[in-house]
Amino acid sequence: MKILIAGGGTGGHIYPVVSIAKTFIKNGVEVVLVGRKNSKEENIYKAHKLCTRTIESAALEFSPKKFSKFVRKASIGIKEAYRTLREENIDAVIGAGGYVSAPIVFAAITKNIPVFLYEQNIVPGRANRLFAKKSKKIFMGFPNIYGFFDGGKTVFTGNPIRKKIVNIKRKDALNFFKFDDKPTLLVLGGSGGAKKINDTFSNIIKKLLFKSRNIQIIFITGERDYRVITKKNKTLSPRVKIISYLEEAEYAIGAANFAVSRAGAMTLTELTRRGVPGIIIPYPHARDNHQEKNALFLKSKGCIDLIKESTLSENMLLNKIIYYLTHPDIIKTMKNNTEGIFPENSEEIMYNKVRSEINE
Repeated sequence: MKILIAGGGTGGHIYPVVSIAKTFIKNGVEVVLVGRKNSKEENIYKAHKLCTRTIESAALEFSPKKFSKFVRKASIGIKEAYRTLREENIDAVIGAGGYVSAPIVFAAITKNIPVFLYEQNIVPGRANRLFAKKSKKIFMGFPNIYGFFDGGKTVFTGNPIRKKIVNIKRKDALNFFKFDDKPTLLVLGGSGGAKKINDTFSNIIKKLLFKSRNIQIIFITGERDYRVITKKNKTLSPRVKIISYLEEAEYAIGAANFAVSRAGAMTLTELTRRGVPGIIIPYPHARDNHQEKNALFLKSKGCIDLIKESTLSENMLLNKIIYYLTHPDIIKTMKNNTEGIFPENSEEIMYNKVRSEINE
Protein backbone atom coordinates (compact mmCIF):
# COMPACT_ATOMS: atom_id res chain seq x y z
CA MET A 1 0.00 0.00 0.00
CA LYS A 2 1.23 3.47 -0.88
CA ILE A 3 -0.33 6.52 0.80
CA LEU A 4 -0.01 10.20 0.01
CA ILE A 5 -0.57 12.70 2.85
CA ALA A 6 -1.07 16.37 1.97
CA GLY A 7 -1.00 19.08 4.60
CA GLY A 8 0.92 22.10 5.77
CA GLY A 9 0.91 25.70 6.90
CA THR A 10 1.35 26.05 10.66
CA GLY A 11 3.13 23.68 13.01
CA GLY A 12 -0.29 22.47 14.11
CA HIS A 13 -0.83 21.01 10.66
CA ILE A 14 2.73 19.85 10.03
CA TYR A 15 3.77 17.86 13.09
CA PRO A 16 0.67 15.61 13.15
CA VAL A 17 1.43 14.71 9.53
CA VAL A 18 4.94 13.66 10.55
CA SER A 19 3.53 11.46 13.33
CA ILE A 20 0.94 9.89 11.02
CA ALA A 21 3.52 9.24 8.30
CA LYS A 22 5.96 7.54 10.67
CA THR A 23 3.24 5.27 12.04
CA PHE A 24 2.20 4.17 8.55
CA ILE A 25 5.83 3.57 7.59
CA LYS A 26 6.37 1.53 10.78
CA ASN A 27 3.50 -0.68 9.62
CA GLY A 28 5.09 -1.31 6.23
CA VAL A 29 3.27 1.35 4.19
CA GLU A 30 5.03 3.55 1.65
CA VAL A 31 4.28 7.21 2.36
CA VAL A 32 4.69 10.31 0.23
CA LEU A 33 4.14 13.73 1.82
CA VAL A 34 3.05 16.77 -0.16
CA GLY A 35 3.53 20.39 0.89
CA ARG A 36 4.00 23.81 -0.68
CA LYS A 37 7.16 24.68 -2.53
CA ASN A 38 9.84 26.38 -0.37
CA SER A 39 7.65 26.08 2.72
CA LYS A 40 8.01 25.32 6.39
CA GLU A 41 6.40 21.91 5.91
CA GLU A 42 8.76 20.97 3.08
CA ASN A 43 11.76 21.74 5.30
CA ILE A 44 10.35 19.83 8.29
CA TYR A 45 9.30 16.78 6.26
CA LYS A 46 12.73 16.57 4.67
CA ALA A 47 14.43 17.07 8.04
CA HIS A 48 12.59 13.94 9.21
CA LYS A 49 13.88 12.14 6.10
CA LEU A 50 10.37 11.57 4.76
CA CYS A 51 9.65 11.22 1.05
CA THR A 52 8.43 14.69 0.06
CA ARG A 53 6.98 16.31 -3.04
CA THR A 54 5.76 19.84 -3.52
CA ILE A 55 2.99 21.58 -5.43
CA GLU A 56 1.78 25.14 -5.88
CA SER A 57 -1.15 26.28 -3.75
CA ALA A 58 -2.68 29.46 -2.41
CA ALA A 59 -5.31 30.51 0.09
CA LEU A 60 -8.76 31.34 -1.29
CA GLU A 61 -9.15 35.13 -1.14
CA PHE A 62 -12.01 37.12 -2.64
CA SER A 63 -10.37 40.48 -3.42
CA PRO A 64 -9.86 40.79 -7.23
CA LYS A 65 -6.07 40.83 -7.05
CA LYS A 66 -5.77 37.95 -4.58
CA PHE A 67 -8.49 35.88 -6.25
CA SER A 68 -6.68 35.98 -9.60
CA LYS A 69 -3.51 34.84 -7.81
CA PHE A 70 -5.48 32.01 -6.22
CA VAL A 71 -6.90 30.88 -9.58
CA ARG A 72 -3.47 30.92 -11.20
CA LYS A 73 -1.74 29.01 -8.41
CA ALA A 74 -4.63 26.58 -7.93
CA SER A 75 -4.64 25.64 -11.61
CA ILE A 76 -0.89 24.97 -11.50
CA GLY A 77 -1.33 23.04 -8.23
CA ILE A 78 -4.04 20.79 -9.64
CA LYS A 79 -1.89 19.92 -12.67
CA GLU A 80 1.01 19.12 -10.35
CA ALA A 81 -1.29 17.08 -8.13
CA TYR A 82 -2.42 14.92 -11.07
CA ARG A 83 1.20 14.38 -12.08
CA THR A 84 2.21 13.44 -8.52
CA LEU A 85 -0.60 10.91 -8.15
CA ARG A 86 0.22 9.37 -11.53
CA GLU A 87 3.98 9.18 -11.01
CA GLU A 88 3.75 7.85 -7.44
CA ASN A 89 0.97 5.32 -8.20
CA ILE A 90 -0.92 6.20 -5.00
CA ASP A 91 -3.50 3.85 -3.43
CA ALA A 92 -5.11 6.38 -1.07
CA VAL A 93 -4.84 10.03 -0.07
CA ILE A 94 -5.13 11.65 3.35
CA GLY A 95 -5.97 15.35 3.25
CA ALA A 96 -4.59 16.74 6.49
CA GLY A 97 -5.71 20.35 6.25
CA GLY A 98 -4.18 23.58 5.05
CA TYR A 99 -4.90 24.82 1.55
CA VAL A 100 -2.11 22.67 0.08
CA SER A 101 -4.35 19.65 0.61
CA ALA A 102 -7.14 20.94 -1.67
CA PRO A 103 -5.49 20.34 -5.10
CA ILE A 104 -4.35 16.84 -4.10
CA VAL A 105 -7.73 15.82 -2.66
CA PHE A 106 -9.58 17.23 -5.68
CA ALA A 107 -7.32 15.36 -8.09
CA ALA A 108 -7.64 12.12 -6.12
CA ILE A 109 -11.45 12.30 -6.10
CA THR A 110 -11.62 12.82 -9.87
CA LYS A 111 -9.30 9.83 -10.36
CA ASN A 112 -11.40 7.65 -8.00
CA ILE A 113 -8.53 7.26 -5.54
CA PRO A 114 -9.90 6.73 -2.00
CA VAL A 115 -9.72 9.91 0.06
CA PHE A 116 -9.56 10.26 3.84
CA LEU A 117 -9.67 13.57 5.66
CA TYR A 118 -8.08 14.61 8.93
CA GLU A 119 -9.48 17.62 10.83
CA GLN A 120 -7.62 18.97 13.86
CA ASN A 121 -10.20 21.45 15.17
CA ILE A 122 -13.72 21.05 16.49
CA VAL A 123 -14.90 23.38 13.68
CA PRO A 124 -13.59 22.08 10.34
CA GLY A 125 -11.68 24.11 7.79
CA ARG A 126 -13.03 24.97 4.35
CA ALA A 127 -11.10 22.33 2.41
CA ASN A 128 -12.36 19.50 4.61
CA ARG A 129 -15.94 20.76 4.48
CA LEU A 130 -15.72 20.99 0.71
CA PHE A 131 -14.57 17.40 0.21
CA ALA A 132 -16.33 15.67 3.12
CA LYS A 133 -19.08 14.03 1.07
CA LYS A 134 -16.56 12.41 -1.27
CA SER A 135 -14.32 11.06 1.49
CA LYS A 136 -14.26 7.53 2.86
CA LYS A 137 -13.65 8.52 6.50
CA ILE A 138 -12.99 11.75 8.38
CA PHE A 139 -10.52 11.53 11.26
CA MET A 140 -11.33 14.11 13.92
CA GLY A 141 -9.08 15.64 16.56
CA PHE A 142 -12.16 16.66 18.54
CA PRO A 143 -15.55 14.91 18.67
CA ASN A 144 -18.10 15.77 15.96
CA ILE A 145 -20.38 17.47 18.50
CA TYR A 146 -21.51 20.26 16.16
CA GLY A 147 -22.53 17.84 13.41
CA PHE A 148 -20.51 19.41 10.60
CA PHE A 149 -19.94 15.97 9.09
CA ASP A 150 -22.00 12.84 8.50
CA GLY A 151 -21.64 10.91 11.75
CA GLY A 152 -21.29 7.64 9.84
CA LYS A 153 -18.05 8.88 8.31
CA THR A 154 -16.38 10.44 11.33
CA VAL A 155 -13.85 8.69 13.53
CA PHE A 156 -12.80 10.42 16.75
CA THR A 157 -9.08 9.76 16.72
CA GLY A 158 -7.80 12.76 18.64
CA ASN A 159 -4.79 14.65 17.30
CA PRO A 160 -1.49 12.80 16.92
CA ILE A 161 1.17 14.32 19.17
CA ARG A 162 4.84 13.67 19.65
CA LYS A 163 5.35 10.73 22.02
CA LYS A 164 7.93 12.69 23.99
CA ILE A 165 5.16 15.02 25.21
CA VAL A 166 3.57 12.29 27.31
CA ASN A 167 6.65 10.18 27.97
CA ILE A 168 9.14 12.72 29.29
CA LYS A 169 9.78 12.59 33.03
CA ARG A 170 9.02 15.82 34.87
CA LYS A 171 12.41 15.64 36.58
CA ASP A 172 14.18 15.69 33.22
CA ALA A 173 11.99 18.54 31.98
CA LEU A 174 12.74 20.62 35.08
CA ASN A 175 16.46 19.91 34.75
CA PHE A 176 16.36 21.26 31.18
CA PHE A 177 15.43 24.68 32.62
CA LYS A 178 17.58 24.25 35.76
CA PHE A 179 14.40 24.44 37.83
CA ASP A 180 13.55 22.86 41.17
CA ASP A 181 10.54 20.67 41.88
CA LYS A 182 8.20 23.61 42.47
CA PRO A 183 4.96 24.90 40.90
CA THR A 184 5.76 25.81 37.30
CA LEU A 185 3.64 28.00 35.05
CA LEU A 186 3.87 27.74 31.27
CA VAL A 187 2.72 30.72 29.19
CA LEU A 188 2.53 30.37 25.42
CA GLY A 189 0.53 31.63 22.48
CA GLY A 190 1.16 29.02 19.81
CA SER A 191 4.06 28.74 17.38
CA GLY A 192 3.82 32.40 16.34
CA GLY A 193 3.17 33.86 19.77
CA ALA A 194 0.11 35.85 20.85
CA LYS A 195 0.49 39.61 21.23
CA LYS A 196 -2.40 40.17 23.66
CA ILE A 197 -1.23 37.36 25.97
CA ASN A 198 2.39 38.49 25.66
CA ASP A 199 1.62 42.12 26.47
CA THR A 200 -0.71 41.29 29.36
CA PHE A 201 1.51 38.68 30.98
CA SER A 202 4.79 40.57 30.55
CA ASN A 203 3.23 43.46 32.52
CA ILE A 204 2.35 41.25 35.51
CA ILE A 205 5.43 39.02 35.81
CA LYS A 206 7.05 41.06 38.57
CA LYS A 207 3.81 41.28 40.56
CA LEU A 208 3.31 37.54 40.14
CA LEU A 209 6.82 36.78 41.38
CA PHE A 210 6.28 39.06 44.38
CA LYS A 211 2.95 37.50 45.32
CA SER A 212 4.01 33.92 44.68
CA ARG A 213 7.60 33.50 45.92
CA ASN A 214 7.63 29.80 45.03
CA ILE A 215 6.59 29.95 41.37
CA GLN A 216 8.74 29.13 38.33
CA ILE A 217 7.76 30.49 34.91
CA ILE A 218 8.40 29.38 31.35
CA PHE A 219 7.29 32.16 28.99
CA ILE A 220 7.38 31.29 25.28
CA THR A 221 6.80 34.54 23.42
CA GLY A 222 7.22 33.77 19.73
CA GLU A 223 9.88 35.48 17.62
CA ARG A 224 7.95 38.71 17.01
CA ASP A 225 7.64 39.94 20.61
CA TYR A 226 10.70 38.33 22.17
CA ARG A 227 13.06 41.33 22.08
CA VAL A 228 10.49 43.78 23.42
CA ILE A 229 9.53 41.49 26.28
CA THR A 230 13.09 40.64 27.30
CA LYS A 231 14.05 44.32 27.18
CA LYS A 232 11.11 45.12 29.48
CA ASN A 233 12.08 42.32 31.88
CA LYS A 234 15.89 42.51 32.03
CA THR A 235 16.44 41.84 35.71
CA LEU A 236 14.11 38.96 36.40
CA SER A 237 14.84 36.09 38.74
CA PRO A 238 16.40 32.82 37.47
CA ARG A 239 12.95 31.40 38.25
CA VAL A 240 11.77 32.90 34.94
CA LYS A 241 12.81 31.60 31.53
CA ILE A 242 11.73 33.79 28.61
CA ILE A 243 12.13 31.95 25.31
CA SER A 244 11.25 33.01 21.76
CA TYR A 245 10.60 29.48 20.46
CA LEU A 246 11.26 25.98 21.73
CA GLU A 247 11.48 23.12 19.26
CA GLU A 248 11.64 20.64 22.15
CA ALA A 249 8.14 21.51 23.40
CA GLU A 250 8.10 18.39 25.53
CA TYR A 251 10.40 20.07 28.07
CA ALA A 252 8.11 23.04 28.59
CA ILE A 253 4.91 21.01 28.77
CA GLY A 254 6.59 18.30 30.84
CA ALA A 255 7.77 20.80 33.45
CA ALA A 256 4.46 22.66 33.76
CA ASN A 257 1.81 22.23 36.44
CA PHE A 258 -0.44 24.89 34.95
CA ALA A 259 -0.60 26.88 31.71
CA VAL A 260 -1.84 30.09 30.14
CA SER A 261 -2.39 29.47 26.46
CA ARG A 262 -4.21 30.03 23.20
CA ALA A 263 -6.67 27.36 22.06
CA GLY A 264 -5.10 25.88 18.96
CA ALA A 265 -6.06 22.25 18.49
CA MET A 266 -2.56 20.86 18.89
CA THR A 267 -1.66 22.99 21.90
CA LEU A 268 -4.82 21.95 23.70
CA THR A 269 -4.30 18.30 22.79
CA GLU A 270 -0.70 18.32 24.03
CA LEU A 271 -1.57 20.04 27.30
CA THR A 272 -4.55 17.77 27.93
CA ARG A 273 -2.74 14.54 27.08
CA ARG A 274 0.05 15.58 29.43
CA GLY A 275 -2.48 16.44 32.17
CA VAL A 276 -1.69 20.16 32.33
CA PRO A 277 -4.79 22.27 33.11
CA GLY A 278 -4.81 25.98 32.52
CA ILE A 279 -6.34 29.31 31.66
CA ILE A 280 -7.19 29.34 27.98
CA ILE A 281 -7.54 32.59 26.01
CA PRO A 282 -8.76 31.77 22.47
CA TYR A 283 -7.61 33.85 19.52
CA PRO A 284 -10.77 35.84 18.72
CA HIS A 285 -10.08 36.20 14.99
CA ALA A 286 -9.64 32.48 14.25
CA ARG A 287 -11.79 31.36 11.33
CA ASP A 288 -15.34 30.51 12.45
CA ASN A 289 -14.21 31.22 16.02
CA HIS A 290 -12.88 27.67 16.12
CA GLN A 291 -10.41 28.32 18.96
CA GLU A 292 -13.16 29.34 21.35
CA LYS A 293 -15.19 26.27 20.42
CA ASN A 294 -12.11 24.07 20.98
CA ALA A 295 -11.76 25.60 24.44
CA LEU A 296 -15.48 25.34 25.27
CA PHE A 297 -15.28 21.57 24.74
CA LEU A 298 -12.49 21.26 27.32
CA LYS A 299 -14.21 23.66 29.68
CA SER A 300 -17.23 21.36 29.63
CA LYS A 301 -14.90 18.59 30.85
CA GLY A 302 -13.76 20.70 33.82
CA CYS A 303 -10.07 20.84 32.94
CA ILE A 304 -9.60 24.48 31.89
CA ASP A 305 -10.71 27.99 32.72
CA LEU A 306 -11.73 30.12 29.73
CA ILE A 307 -11.18 33.87 29.32
CA LYS A 308 -12.33 35.73 26.22
CA GLU A 309 -9.65 38.08 24.96
CA SER A 310 -12.18 40.95 24.88
CA THR A 311 -12.49 40.75 28.69
CA LEU A 312 -8.83 40.05 29.46
CA SER A 313 -7.04 42.52 31.76
CA GLU A 314 -3.82 42.46 33.74
CA ASN A 315 -5.61 42.31 37.09
CA MET A 316 -7.93 39.54 35.92
CA LEU A 317 -5.08 37.36 34.68
CA LEU A 318 -2.93 38.02 37.75
CA ASN A 319 -5.76 37.25 40.16
CA LYS A 320 -6.77 34.07 38.35
CA ILE A 321 -3.21 32.74 38.25
CA ILE A 322 -2.74 33.50 41.97
CA TYR A 323 -6.08 31.86 42.74
CA TYR A 324 -5.15 28.60 41.04
CA LEU A 325 -1.61 28.54 42.40
CA THR A 326 -2.94 28.94 45.93
CA HIS A 327 -5.52 26.19 45.41
CA PRO A 328 -3.49 23.11 44.42
CA ASP A 329 -6.50 20.93 45.20
CA ILE A 330 -8.42 22.62 42.36
CA ILE A 331 -5.47 22.19 39.98
CA LYS A 332 -5.35 18.51 40.95
CA THR A 333 -9.06 18.09 40.19
CA MET A 334 -8.63 19.81 36.82
CA LYS A 335 -5.63 17.60 36.07
CA ASN A 336 -7.65 14.49 36.90
CA ASN A 337 -10.39 15.72 34.59
CA THR A 338 -7.99 15.68 31.62
CA GLU A 339 -7.77 11.89 31.74
CA GLY A 340 -9.41 10.01 28.92
CA ILE A 341 -10.61 13.02 26.94
CA PHE A 342 -8.51 12.25 23.87
CA PRO A 343 -7.52 8.83 22.52
CA GLU A 344 -3.90 7.86 23.15
CA ASN A 345 -3.20 6.02 19.90
CA SER A 346 -4.49 8.44 17.25
CA GLU A 347 -2.11 7.42 14.47
CA GLU A 348 -2.77 3.70 14.96
CA ILE A 349 -6.54 4.29 14.76
CA MET A 350 -6.02 6.13 11.47
CA TYR A 351 -3.77 3.41 10.10
CA ASN A 352 -6.19 0.61 10.99
CA LYS A 353 -9.15 2.45 9.44
CA VAL A 354 -7.31 3.22 6.21
CA ARG A 355 -6.04 -0.35 5.91
CA SER A 356 -9.49 -1.87 6.51
CA GLU A 357 -11.18 0.48 4.03
CA ILE A 358 -8.57 -0.11 1.31
CA ASN A 359 -8.64 -3.89 1.79
CA GLU A 360 -12.44 -4.20 1.60
